[in-house]
Amino acid sequence: MIARLAGLAIDARFAVPDAMPGTADPAVRARAARWIAANALATRGLGIEVDGAPPSAPSILVVHAASLSAVLAAIASLPVLVDTATLPCRWRLALRALGLPGLDRPAAIALTGGASVLTAEGSGCDLAVARDLHGFRVRLASARRTLPA
Repeated sequence: MIARLAGLAIDARFAVPDAMPGTADPAVRARAARWIAANALATRGLGIEVDGAPPSAPSILVVHAASLSAVLAAIASLPVLVDTATLPCRWRLALRALGLPGLDRPAAIALTGGASVLTAEGSGCDLAVARDLHGFRVRLASARRTLPA
């Protein structure tokens, strides 16, 4: 499994070079983050199910997750840039090792650039992640409660 994850990290750096820090388009980086997270879960045979409608515009999304895998499920469910400063240090290191692009500019600029921002603190659309039989279930707040930041 470690070899598969290492292969994913290398593949991510070459397959999605536009996802690297400093890239002008936050939306491209958010889509790359989703791709990397989904593939990281797939290397472990885990799938995701999403309940609820995604926000209609780039938004702040607040994740409620008990593990790094659950955070990966949240990232895999929607294209987002992760505010890694709100995550535990070991999770930040793991996401960085995978080559997952994170938030590299103020959230307001990422939102204006078309990317939603995932954080573990603050307010926004809630994403609750729970483990189920075949992977993870990501529950999004209803669209009526989702407000653009």
